[in-house]
Amino acid sequence: MNDIPELESIHVVVAIIKNSKHEVLVSRRKSDTHLGDLLEFPGGKVEKNETSANSLRRELLEELNIQLIKSTPLIQVPYVYSDRKILLDAYLVSEYSGGVTAHEGQKIYWKSIDSLNDDDFPAANYGLIRALKLPKIFPVTPSYSQDPGNFLMKFENVVSQDSVNIIQLRSHELGSSEYMKLAKKCAILCGDYEVQLILNSEVNSLNESQIAGMHLTSNKLLSTKTRPLDATKLVGASCHDQKEVEHANMLGLDYIFIGPVIEKNFSENSKTLEWDGFAALSKHSLIPAYAIGGLSESDIGVCVNYGGQGIAAIRSFWDLAT
Repeated sequence: MNDIPELESIHVVVAIIKNSKHEVLVSRRKSDTHLGDLLEFPGGKVEKNETSANSLRRELLEELNIQLIKSTPLIQVPYVYSDRKILLDAYLVSEYSGGVTAHEGQKIYWKSIDSLNDDDFPAANYGLIRALKLPKIFPVTPSYSQDPGNFLMKFENVVSQDSVNIIQLRSHELGSSEYMKLAKKCAILCGDYEVQLILNSEVNSLNESQIAGMHLTSNKLLSTKTRPLDATKLVGASCHDQKEVEHANMLGLDYIFIGPVIEKNFSENSKTLEWDGFAALSKHSLIPAYAIGGLSESDIGVCVNYGGQGIAAIRSFWDLAT
């Protein structure tokens, strides 16, 4: 007989309210509450028979005296504390009416997104903070050998786009030395356009100041026991099933790619997930999940509605960079 009580399950809506200075509204939790004195975003518990949308609307009116007009999903984080499990259901509030006023005696203030620190928030907010900091589009390069003569020209055309602020260099066919030579050239271009460079390789032979992080293949992910880089760098991974998603959670990574969603253009050994399959896997992720496989920028809205952060793509960015 199992005498361990089942943990209380709580559905919590969270409102991310931005201003024109790229700041978000936060408040400090009261000392006598669960996880007291930590920072939090506006929101609260979804009541019985209440939808997430209605709960968000009610919480914003009660807490801040504002009327919600428009919001979009940001991320859902299923998280288990020692005494309870929660579903953190976060929304970006893009439009509201009224002036923000603290109605419940809480201290509220604006904080820049770049300055958000994990240690200042409850642990469940780890993925939410990353969702705020990461973009909606994540270009990935094709193999260098497909078009070596034009690779760097096309690379520069991609990173020079205003909508691009991160890119992954993916060329598994190159040896370590050749890959690092290419990575150094790409790092210079990324520096020129203030774009973050993610390597799909070990980073030992490249000055860490030149790169933003690394991306693990699904095989490398499962063989990795601890996070390979510290928190000043981004670490992501490719995932095709629940086991891989949960291993990425365990390592404390910053994002994952889930796919292939529509086309098997990067992993012939994986089945096409379609959007329902993507959604089923993303529900297990504690961190932002990008959809990959036959997608383009026009699919961002669909991806968000299925629980994703945005899209990662090879062809749709590279083919336009001519």
